[in-house]
Formats: sequence, C-alpha cells, structure tokens
Amino acid sequence: MSKSVKFAGAPADALLAEAHRLRHFVVLVEEGHYGNAAARLGIDQPALSRSIVRLEQAVGAQLLVRSARSITLTPAGEIFEKEARALIAQAQLSSSVVRRVQDGEIGNLRLGFTPVAMFWALPDAVRQLRDKYPGIRIVMQEAQSYEHVDRLREGSIDVAFVNGDVLKPGEFKTLLLERARVLAAVPANWPIARAKRLRLIDLADQPFIIVPRETSPNTHQGTLAACRAAGFVPTIVPGNNTEVLSRLGMVAGGFGVMLTSEYTRAMPVDGVVYIPITDLPDYLHWQLVMAWDARAETTAVRALAAICAAIPKSRVRRAAWRGRRPALPG
Repeated sequence: MSKSVKFAGAPADALLAEAHRLRHFVVLVEEGHYGNAAARLGIDQPALSRSIVRLEQAVGAQLLVRSARSITLTPAGEIFEKEARALIAQAQLSSSVVRRVQDGEIGNLRLGFTPVAMFWALPDAVRQLRDKYPGIRIVMQEAQSYEHVDRLREGSIDVAFVNGDVLKPGEFKTLLLERARVLAAVPANWPIARAKRLRLIDLADQPFIIVPRETSPNTHQGTLAACRAAGFVPTIVPGNNTEVLSRLGMVAGGFGVMLTSEYTRAMPVDGVVYIPITDLPDYLHWQLVMAWDARAETTAVRALAAICAAIPKSRVRRAAWRGRRPALPG
C-alpha cells in the first residue's frame, strides 16, 4: 500500500518528462515479454529495459516483477497500467484536437461579408459548411468591402466576401463568385423612373450619388470614366456615403441617382426604381469575390471555397433579379 501511495504522489512534471515511456510500459504489459515488446516498439531490448527502470524511478514505485521468460505486474503496476492507458488516450485526444484546430476543422471561422453578399448564395454556403464541420463556430461580421480588406491584412478575419474592386492583384487568394449587372437606381417619383432601359447619357442631367474614392477607388474612378466616355461630367452629391442602404435612402429621398449592383434590387427600399443601362462598359460590372490569406488557409476555408465554387451562378443571378430575399443563416 505504501508503494501505491508513493506512486500516487509522484510529481506531475516527473510523469510528463517520462511520458514517452508510458507507451513502452503498456506495450510490455500487452506482450508480456521484453523481446517481443522491444520488437514491436522498434527499439532494442536493453533500451526498453532502461526505459522501464527510468519510469519506475519517476513514479517512485516498482511496477513489474521480472523473470527470465515473463513479467508480472505488482499491485502498484496494476493501478499504474490503468492510469497509463488513460494518459495515453488523453494525449492522443489532445493531439487530435490540436491538429483539428490547426486545420480549421474545429474552432472559430471568422467570416466577413458585405450586405449585398447576403443576396448571393452566402447563407446556403454557410449552412453547407456547418453541416460538414459541426465543430466549427462561424462568426459572421458585416461591414463594407474596404473594411474587410483591412481586417484580412491584420488577421482579424479569416475569409471575406467583398466587391472585387477593393482588392489589390495578388495580395490575397481569391475566388470570383459572380459578375452582376450594374443598374441605375433612380427616385421612383422622377420622370426618368418610367423608362424601361437607359443609356448612360440619359443620366447626364441627374446628380450622382457615388461611392467614395477612399473606400472603392476602382468603382469611383470607373464611374467617372464611364460618364466622361458617354459625353458628360457628372454632378456628384456631396457626402461620405459608404453604406449601400444609406445611398439607396438618398435616392429614395430624391437626392440623386446611383449605379448599383443588381443584387440591391432585393433590398426593400420604397421609392427606388432600378433600370438597366444598355451601354455600361464591362469594367463597371460588379464582382463578388471570396478572399482569404493563402498563408492562413485551413481545411474549413478550402471547404468553403469548394462549396461556393459549386454554386450555379445563373441561378443566383436570376434570384437577385426577381428580388427574392434569401433566408439568412440561423
């Protein structure tokens, strides 16, 4: 009994230092023979014998009674065998958990999205990922595209669904999810709202609500370039209007017109009419892009990219055009 008490009080750091010898001990017990156990472990018999002696010294108790042909567990050894197996199992579980966290199969996946991205198939993609990896806690953060790019750079999010025009070529790994038409959003009570389609020149006399240069430089500059190519310089409504809903609200309030992705048709804003533009240059078509840092790519990120890549583009484009509001992930 005194031996088991001494074993039970063995310092934890002593056991941790000899943790690799636990498997030596368990294999020796299973084989019942030093030669067989050594062969199974891939070490020589003297090394195994020394390992067991070191383990007994660490726990402060004799664990085995040795004979010429076999080994027998002492009372302390019988207790220690159960503890050793439990410790090995816990170590294997901990190692597995760590690997799964490292691979992104469990833990948090921080996902940034723009309001418009929710009218794509993002809710469906998130549901599929949760079904495949139920151990992942998906943390969703809504913001504007330029804010998500900053967060990707600083590592505070793992994936972002953004307007492609805010991305620098080659900075992040990207997946183009959809190219959407850009429409004119005009006040419903203006005469121009009765048009079925427009040319860009038809908006020459209307004040323009344009996304700020600081947040979407490509879209800002592209809009001005397209207007100049159409033969006019637009009058820009003053203000730092970064939020798409705030810009739509200004359209509804009669401040001006704006160019916007067809996905915004799904946003229920009274007083706004969306009209196709027949001569808009290709460089102004809106792009939804999934972006992530390749250096921090995990299993979950790769799985999400595969799910998104498999979503039919034509279906989501038609759904957005009809103004369907998709169910958000619960």
